[in-house]
Amino acid sequence: MTKLPLILSAMFMSSCVSLKSVSLTQIPKKRKQIVFSETSKFIFFGLNFDNDFVDDITDDLKNQCEFGKISGILTKDELTDYFLHLVVKRQVSVTGYCVKSSRSKGA
Repeated sequence: MTKLPLILSAMFMSSCVSLKSVSLTQIPKKRKQIVFSETSKFIFFGLNFDNDFVDDITDDLKNQCEFGKISGILTKDELTDYFLHLVVKRQVSVTGYCVKSSRSKGA
């Protein structure tokens, strides 16, 4: 009977992380400037009504690479389950390289 609080706390304090998807585009030869952005959202009871939280990633990456092109993009979509899958954290991260052409402004 004394182990019951320990077992219950282990059940509620444990979490599980899973990588839902990964994608990678072609990596450029000239890769000096790395750009990175990530965002996350907590989902309760499995009820997720939209994925709008990822919309700001595109603007954030564009702001980090003005007058350039982003390539070599690695995207990761991760899920972390907490509290017997009642609370889930979904995190999307994007890493890439800003490539500025010789004809672009500010190069």
